[in-house]
Amino acid sequence: MTRPESITGSCLCEAIRFTISFPNAEDWPPQGNGVCQCTMCRKHGGSLFPQNVGIPTANIFPALDSNPSYKLYKSSPTAFRGFCSTCGSALTFNDTGTPEIVEINMGAFDEEVLCGKRDEANAWEDEYGRHVPRIGGVGKELCYPKYHIFMENAIPGVTDGFEGKKYLLSREDGKAFTKKVSDFKKPT
Repeated sequence: MTRPESITGSCLCEAIRFTISFPNAEDWPPQGNGVCQCTMCRKHGGSLFPQNVGIPTANIFPALDSNPSYKLYKSSPTAFRGFCSTCGSALTFNDTGTPEIVEINMGAFDEEVLCGKRDEANAWEDEYGRHVPRIGGVGKELCYPKYHIFMENAIPGVTDGFEGKKYLLSREDGKAFTKKVSDFKKPT
């Protein structure tokens, strides 16, 4: 896949629209991409699989905080959650320890970015409905999680089957593992 020069996204009502640029080859694909299963992330995003990607604030235009609809909620002593005050869309996670990075919720990226452009000219219908192929899209490269945190909150049989590096809490609070949390047994 060719590195995109930029990708776009917005809140649901589009009061907040943004473009992220990738000026350097090493910027793509973004590496700070993870799924968090902590209760705060789940409640903020309204989903079992809140997933964010860390982006340098300098690569986001216009700056999110320049939009009057963009609001921040202080969810803990070191973190803020960004959202649209017009439609309520959850948009960001901001850690005060890394102000040069904003974590953007994956669901905020535009459909064409994630899935590709709809190819209406090559659409067809069958007994299942209308099929519209897609052209392009960088969803796999952008969205494949590099890590899974707060696995202590994994729901057995639902949210515990991820591949890749997993952490019981944050990446700073323990060693990575690859098995399911339920596979761990208390030493006897």
